[in-house]
Amino acid sequence: MYDLVIEDGTLISGKGRRVADICVEDGRVVYIGSRPGGPARRTISAIGRFIVPGLVDTHVHFRDPGHPAKEDWLSGSRAAVSGGVTTVCDMPNTSPPTLTRADFAEKRALAEARSLADFGIWVGAAAGNVDEARALADGPAPLACGIKVFMGASTGPLLVDDATLVRFFEHTRALMGVHAEDERVLERYRESWAGRTPPSHHDSRPAEAARAAVARLVELTRAHPRPVHVCHVSTAAELEVLEPVRGRLPITTEVSPHHLWLSTNTDLGNFGKVNPPIRPEVDRRAMWAALKRGLVDTVGSDHAPHTREEKDRDYASAPSGMPGVETTFPLLVAAVKQGRIPMERVVQLCAENPARIFGFARKGRVEVGFDADLLVFSEKELVRFTAAQVLSRVGWSAFVGQRVAPKPDQVYAGGTLVAEAGAIVDETRRGRLVTPARGGD
Repeated sequence: MYDLVIEDGTLISGKGRRVADICVEDGRVVYIGSRPGGPARRTISAIGRFIVPGLVDTHVHFRDPGHPAKEDWLSGSRAAVSGGVTTVCDMPNTSPPTLTRADFAEKRALAEARSLADFGIWVGAAAGNVDEARALADGPAPLACGIKVFMGASTGPLLVDDATLVRFFEHTRALMGVHAEDERVLERYRESWAGRTPPSHHDSRPAEAARAAVARLVELTRAHPRPVHVCHVSTAAELEVLEPVRGRLPITTEVSPHHLWLSTNTDLGNFGKVNPPIRPEVDRRAMWAALKRGLVDTVGSDHAPHTREEKDRDYASAPSGMPGVETTFPLLVAAVKQGRIPMERVVQLCAENPARIFGFARKGRVEVGFDADLLVFSEKELVRFTAAQVLSRVGWSAFVGQRVAPKPDQVYAGGTLVAEAGAIVDETRRGRLVTPARGGD
């Protein structure tokens, strides 16, 4: 007996569309076609509705344990699945920071106990932990989804200098995700603004820093070929460096929604303070051009929730980051409705490409044998996103007031219905660790 049959839905992939029935057993898709026959515990009609794979957000910052008002794995994953994200990858600069095998085991246990979404975990690069990172991310059975390098914008052990970066290129082979801002450039600008508040965060962290870091990554990848994923590309200057080597070097790219929808023309104060910064309008438009031309591979939310109280501090003290895991899908579907991109491109950016790049063998597609992570939705009129709709525990969003599509009608994670129309309907489901395919995902 099938656990679930979804009838007559329009399946959308990066290759096109077709109308079919989908059958699910034990959390996986077991049949796609016409009228499979046989009983099912639950059957729904999806006539006139679309079905796409659950989103894979490879860039979130969930914090658990921590400040009781801040995000943790339960609240963060609730926000994620409400917006159609069924797999998340947590960054190492959270609690606990993942620099060692013990850190990794602790974070995995927290996620397994609390997350509604399936999850990957990044291991952080730091001076002295090359062997630990290699043990977690390399080899035939890796546990980490990749090695995260902070070239700038971090503090303490996670800030990687050039010598450490070279060691990681020389001695590890796993996917390397990089926050690409050159620390030497950032330090120069910090000194120039000492004691003063810059007109915008961008003025203290200019495109020059991002361009210099990306150029260094290109140089090192030429010398030591290995997969590199440049996180939250935000400037035309970076694209200028990356475009000539696209397809020639194993470098892929991510863009975040706040760099697509927001610019320095948007006055958000410290609530718009993120690293890398919100950029001028010319860069925002360049990000859209790159996305449309296929020069960007994935969309990652860079969900980094901080409380209103933290953001209300003075500029120097306010932390960088904003929530976003629950708004990626509504924003992108709005872009589809506005004719900016096709839905097929959204599926590529948010499901197929991240699953392929990160080696998640059963994610990112609605196909037989894949996990039954499914979004069912219909074309609706756009609405103004309101603070009342925010599920993230911090309770605010830089996208309040934006015209967005409603959240998916139904979200299935591993065949379990976890959300309907933005509301959580099942909090009993618990996610599992997702690892690169060479580890036998």
